[in-house]
Amino acid sequence: MTEDVSVELLTPVTEAFVKDLIRRNLSGYEEAGSVLAATFRRLTNLLNVYRGEGASCFVLRNQTTGECIGCAGIGPLHGLSPSEGLGEVRDLVLEESYRGRGYGAVILKHCIDAAKDLGYRRLYLETTPQMEKAKKLFVRFGFRPVTQAQTAAVSARPQEATPGYFILENL
Repeated sequence: MTEDVSVELLTPVTEAFVKDLIRRNLSGYEEAGSVLAATFRRLTNLLNVYRGEGASCFVLRNQTTGECIGCAGIGPLHGLSPSEGLGEVRDLVLEESYRGRGYGAVILKHCIDAAKDLGYRRLYLETTPQMEKAKKLFVRFGFRPVTQAQTAAVSARPQEATPGYFILENL
């Protein structure tokens, strides 16, 4: 099933498709205004963000139809230099009709491999409480949840709006 897709770098040609993909697939989440705010901010300058040092954005394309069906990016953890070795997986989004078929694993593996190549030793990611399937995917790849005690000092938001943080160590 997953052999009918390709993974390619974000380009000026695919940027508009990816922006639309992200907006359509994330705007319905309750956390769209808080937990997902950084994702929506990146949309104004998406291509340049992922042209930065230690950053890449990948597009998942259906080889049969040619459509962009997913995306995911990697970059340095907010505010840090890539030389610190701490990165994050960002903007992992799949078209709803393609979820649950292994495509998320394809693009996440691509991100992890690229992060290794870029010299990251540890990867973080953030998800919303509603994204249960995504959380299971992350755990299958070795990410482990950061405990509530570790995030309590960071967030004063109610539990249902608190993001889920995950970490993958020793890439």
